[in-house]
Amino acid sequence: MGDRISVTKSADPSGWRAGAQRLVSRQRPALSRGSGRFAIALVLRLAAVALLAWIGYVHWHLWQEGYRDIHINGPFFLADAIVAIGFAVLLLAWPRPPVGLLAALFTASTIGGLVISLAVGLFGFHESISASYVVESLVLESLTVVILAIWTVLAATAVTRR
Repeated sequence: MGDRISVTKSADPSGWRAGAQRLVSRQRPALSRGSGRFAIALVLRLAAVALLAWIGYVHWHLWQEGYRDIHINGPFFLADAIVAIGFAVLLLAWPRPPVGLLAALFTASTIGGLVISLAVGLFGFHESISASYVVESLVLESLTVVILAIWTVLAATAVTRR
């Protein structure tokens, strides 16, 4: 009885707003070349680039093998291949947090499309778990999202405030 709860506003520059600003910053992450963080970020980024290239290759291969003939879904395989390769090149050439964030969201949406196609069908097409590259895609695309998320957070925390 009589207890008061005091709420104060924090001007903490490392709060969620500052973190969000770093996440969408076009600034290059300030990672010292000799540091362990630099090595970890580099390995994660190169792994993400390789995995994105693999995603692009698999979708291109499936499109070539006949998925292009699937009504509505076929063009998505070609688009997925092009966008995945584009993100791989962009992440390699311009390593910034927004690229990692967008690549992670893209990859998650690719997983989502596959899961929907497996569960209930997508635009009238039902994928089979036993089809080529389905299990590999689920595993490696999930790994790609995790790696991209970790790299993006690591890169965003290394962006200096101006």
